[in-house]
Amino acid sequence: MEETNQEQVQVQTEEAVTSTAKITLDQLINLAIEKEASDIHFGEGSRVALRVGGQIVFIENIPALLKEDADQMIYSMLTTDEERKRLERVREIDFSYTHSTGVNFRVNLFYQKGKLSAVMRMISKHVPTMEELGIPEEMKKFLSMREGLILVTGAAGSGKSTSVQAMLGHVNDNLVSHILTIENPIEHVFEDNKSFFSQRELGKDTLTIANALHSAIREDPNVIMVSDVNDLETLDNVLTVVETGHLVIASMSTKDAKQTIERMVSMYPENQQKQALDRISNNLICVLAQDLVNRIDQSGRTAVYELMITDPGIASIIKRGNFGQLRTAIQSGVKDGMITMDTYAYQLAEQGIIAQDIVTRFAE
Repeated sequence: MEETNQEQVQVQTEEAVTSTAKITLDQLINLAIEKEASDIHFGEGSRVALRVGGQIVFIENIPALLKEDADQMIYSMLTTDEERKRLERVREIDFSYTHSTGVNFRVNLFYQKGKLSAVMRMISKHVPTMEELGIPEEMKKFLSMREGLILVTGAAGSGKSTSVQAMLGHVNDNLVSHILTIENPIEHVFEDNKSFFSQRELGKDTLTIANALHSAIREDPNVIMVSDVNDLETLDNVLTVVETGHLVIASMSTKDAKQTIERMVSMYPENQQKQALDRISNNLICVLAQDLVNRIDQSGRTAVYELMITDPGIASIIKRGNFGQLRTAIQSGVKDGMITMDTYAYQLAEQGIIAQDIVTRFAE
């Protein structure tokens, strides 16, 4: 695990030279843009921090925020009374926020020790292509299928959302489709190209993911995207939508294909797990798992992927619940486009993109 870098970031304002300086939301966002930060952290009683290059850095000369300062910054992002009431009622909300600079953020507000805090994930205006991200070429074939489940997985901050957006961008540029997204919150607003979009945000456009999925069947989509599958109700509804003849792209916070299948099955009660194994093996197209690592050829990070494709052999492994055999099956499926993370990392190291010692992180 990388050590946290507690480097100090200098705010470029006169106020920042004193220990009693304050920072506005505009200043904070402008600094985050300048430093190419992925995330902003602030809240009552906490120091202000950015995540830059995967590491947390604190802003120099800015003390822990007072309640009135934190509340002013946070409530300025809530544009409706309903959002404020929902925050007070459920004590945590996700929503999208567009700054005056045009930069979009995915914002999570939450209480900790009774104090209001915020984490803002910066969303790039540019959606990279699948080629730019290095997503395995085989994925393009799956995006043109009429039905089935494509899962994109990885830990928080591993770039899942960017990969999903790239896939939707590929569909938009190459296929005539109706793409329906169910997001919490909307991160990137797509412009229609060959396809057209219906983007629905949880809490604004629909009350629950379950409601949106039930309604989706009657909305004539070709592709449905679900931003996160993290509970039984969502998973069961996703499988049901797939079984009605739809292509679904969804994300899960799991590190690899094996853990993904295990997590899906474990969501069901024990007496329903045999049926769940059958449904998953029959409906899952593939699992694209990913992680982000530092580059050595240039600044920034790049993704390392694992691709498991549900061919007859893997479908049989899933149906029998022999998850320990999945890695070997992925290794044996290289001719069909499958790849393990350690093999993908090895290829990046051979190309001089990442350090050789990173490869060992992915080897089992």
